[in-house]
Amino acid sequence: MSYKFFFCIPSDSSYFFYQEPEYPRDCKEVYDQCEGSSSESGIYLIKPDGANEPFQVYCNNSIDGGGWTVLQRRVDGSLEFYRDWEEYRDGFGFLKREFWLGNDKISLLTNQKDYMLRIDLNNVNGDPYFAKYDLFRISDEETKYRLVGLGEYDSSSTT
Repeated sequence: MSYKFFFCIPSDSSYFFYQEPEYPRDCKEVYDQCEGSSSESGIYLIKPDGANEPFQVYCNNSIDGGGWTVLQRRVDGSLEFYRDWEEYRDGFGFLKREFWLGNDKISLLTNQKDYMLRIDLNNVNGDPYFAKYDLFRISDEETKYRLVGLGEYDSSSTT
């Protein structure tokens, strides 16, 4: 991890250095900093551009080249997803189980650079499928998290 150094003068010419960690901005940066193959899927701390504080996300490093920030996970229906505006804004659930990351966090993530969207599903027989788009972006709360960018459908997706 790299650090930024800030020079501070608190009072009476007493000098000290303050270290602030430089967090990765997304799971792709986590994956790259961990040199790819040594980066396991799991919970990591990131700080996208514009975020006041770092926050935890689940990074999937086992599919499609790794470095995927998971926005939602539903596994067994153990978590109720019928929620109000504030809960969808802030996020809910547990990153190791079922969750919604939160619209504020998704907006911060998707507005710092171009991202792909990959949707993984299982049918009633448990067969896996996915759809991938080459761009995904949502606006902020002021404009109700409107979908402002959805790119081309990737033909390598399963149908």
